Amino acid sequence: MENKQNNKINLNQRIAILGAGAAGLSAAEALKLKGYKHVTLFERTDHAGGKCLSIEINKKNYELGAGILTKNNIIPLRLAKKYKVAIERADIGHSIFVNKSGRQIPQQSLLLKLKVLWQLIFRYRRILKKYKVLELPGFDNLDPSVTLPFAQFAKENKITDLADVFSLFLTGFGYCYADHVPTAYVLKYANWETIVAYLKKQVYIFPKGMQGLWTRVAKEHDIRFNSVITKITRAEKITIVTDAGTDKFDRLIVTTPLDEMLLFMNVSTQETALFKKIMYLDYQTILCTVNNFVEATGYVPDNFIKERAGHPVLWYYRQVGEPVYSFYVLTDKDISTGGVFNESKTFNQTKTFNETKVIDNLKKFVVQMGAEVESVHQFVHWKYFPHIGTEEMNNGFYDKLNNIQGNQHTYYAGEILNFSCVGFTSEYSEHIVNRYF
Repeated sequence: MENKQNNKINLNQRIAILGAGAAGLSAAEALKLKGYKHVTLFERTDHAGGKCLSIEINKKNYELGAGILTKNNIIPLRLAKKYKVAIERADIGHSIFVNKSGRQIPQQSLLLKLKVLWQLIFRYRRILKKYKVLELPGFDNLDPSVTLPFAQFAKENKITDLADVFSLFLTGFGYCYADHVPTAYVLKYANWETIVAYLKKQVYIFPKGMQGLWTRVAKEHDIRFNSVITKITRAEKITIVTDAGTDKFDRLIVTTPLDEMLLFMNVSTQETALFKKIMYLDYQTILCTVNNFVEATGYVPDNFIKERAGHPVLWYYRQVGEPVYSFYVLTDKDISTGGVFNESKTFNQTKTFNETKVIDNLKKFVVQMGAEVESVHQFVHWKYFPHIGTEEMNNGFYDKLNNIQGNQHTYYAGEILNFSCVGFTSEYSEHIVNRYF
């Protein structure tokens, strides 16, 4: 394993980064701060941002990917301040809840709210303190008890009412169903600082779209957009072959999906075994103009189960006075292998849920609420939430992955190493740079 050697750092090394999303650009920023002079990012699309994807309709910005940050997402907020990218407080107090037929669900009773609050303060906080190691970047030395599916863990620890509230952010935001996702991911995501940020309404949006942050950061770096990598060979040097030519580098940071490295990089037997264990979900965003729809963000808890895959779990109402909504659908389809993925368009693969069926489900749901879909502006399949199951966690997946950091001059960052949200991916990239560069 490579590491920093007695402060003898060669700042003239040529470093390649795969991906110009939050993880890749955060790594590039950290390297720049350290004084590295030759850092090149390879991005297969024509834009920066990855899953931070924003589009403009009638001079208003809408999010197709990540939409909010909490106060503890330090790195992206730091970059926004550094590059003078405007942020503002998100209005998170006007969400509604409806059933699968579109009828509004009454708010929780006072008794249930008190039960949730009690479980949060007197049980969940104690749990977080017990597994405090999860506050650190990564998933090192996991206790077997946090590899259990979260629904089982919640039942055993008597926090089922709180777990129902967490489902808004687990299933609504595309991170699997509670009976499937290993608990370690939930404890990492729903940490105490994040919870406090929501309670204090320290939640932020970007008026011009979150992609605008990364577009601004990208201007400070050498990025090769529309790069189609056909081969990466790792020997004494890293050789990267694209449709534009061949380049050699001293070190490589991979922030793109690790399983895709199997397509063009000379991977080891251990890397192959690990990368093939990674699973993804088909989480979809449908941006629509909807006439006579409710002017609020909404959740559909009835659809937070596998049997309702392909139906809307959430819609986001971003621009007051505009009839444009982002609807989110979780299909629970594993899209881990095959296909061609383009974050700005779609993931084309036979396993993805039928788009026609999803749009039909959406239109029926909207009609039930007394509204009508006038037009669909964009439909995006996200190759979403790279994760592993309980068995692989218990078999030491993360310890094995950490042990190969630096082998063949290669370092791995990105969503699978920490968690699939902007703040966590940025955090881990900076961690990798600070540790090894």
